[in-house]
Amino acid sequence: MRLNPFKKSRPTAPNSDDGGPLAEAPKPDYGRLLAEAPKDDGIQVAPAPGAPSLFPRFHSRFGGLWVDLSNAEDLLRGKLELGLVTEQEAERLRAFIRDGYVVIEKAVPLDVVDELNEDVGKAWRGDFQVVHVEHWDQAGMHVEPARPEFEALHTKMLDLYEVSLAARRAMFAAPIRRFLQLVFERPPLAFQSLYFTRGTQQSIHQDTAYVVIGSPMEFAASWIALEDIQPDSGELEYYAGSHRLPEHLYRNRYKSKPLDMDFNDPEHQQYLAGLHERSQALGFERRQFRPKRGDALLWHADLAHGGSQVKDPSKSRKSIVTHYCPANLDPSYYAYGRHSDKIPHETGAYYTHLIR
Repeated sequence: MRLNPFKKSRPTAPNSDDGGPLAEAPKPDYGRLLAEAPKDDGIQVAPAPGAPSLFPRFHSRFGGLWVDLSNAEDLLRGKLELGLVTEQEAERLRAFIRDGYVVIEKAVPLDVVDELNEDVGKAWRGDFQVVHVEHWDQAGMHVEPARPEFEALHTKMLDLYEVSLAARRAMFAAPIRRFLQLVFERPPLAFQSLYFTRGTQQSIHQDTAYVVIGSPMEFAASWIALEDIQPDSGELEYYAGSHRLPEHLYRNRYKSKPLDMDFNDPEHQQYLAGLHERSQALGFERRQFRPKRGDALLWHADLAHGGSQVKDPSKSRKSIVTHYCPANLDPSYYAYGRHSDKIPHETGAYYTHLIR
């Protein structure tokens, strides 16, 4: 008979003939035992309310990954000593724990970048009818099939990896995939991608406000440069260390912005302004990313980031962003939209997408 490892079995009396249940043991008076215990016997007494915790804890009340634990540096040293990570990997993980992001140069082979750019061109021509773009006008947001007139606008091309082998090769390039495996301790699942021709000029924000998965803090993102990024093109910018800002709760309850809350709602605008104010008050440096094509930046779910001002509209900023979570978790669109299965990739990772 196959046992279910998640099913709790009822204890039985040892050496009994009938295998009957054990009689319930009297519950110890732990309070009395602690009070009477000698002070030097190593027993840890729970801290008083409001006192610093003596035990590892997550920065967020919503949990997170091992890199979010207060003893993450100790865990990393242990992984290094056990040979679970290399010195180079440990250095990248250390940067991710400290700064909320890591840069991996030459993460994606240049031939893959070239193929991906070719597939983008095919999508603009309408060769991939399932590829959609998100764009805005005075009437609000629209999602429509990609076509040539959208290329010059500030649009997001959605989930190109659904049809592009090159996009899948890029988002699961070996250094990126390996880093995600180390952070997640599970196979990664790519569940959304956004291609940009030009700088977004998007407000500094944290992805957790808008990107929702089953466990809010268990995801990460990659930003891959598809060309050499030039100054004044609307470079990606971020506050180093801002993944450790005090946590904002929408309506004193929610990690993500409620769907019925307008972007211009005073609370949301206060949240966005607060990212700058609190980051500056804590001395977090505001940085910009000017990579070479094929370089990648991976960031933490709560890193405050956005698009800088486009000072030279003639310059493009070709890039692709991918959002990932551990493969055992589900993106929020699993609850309300048509979607693919979790499709295995040849690298051992997975990808999934909305069906539009």
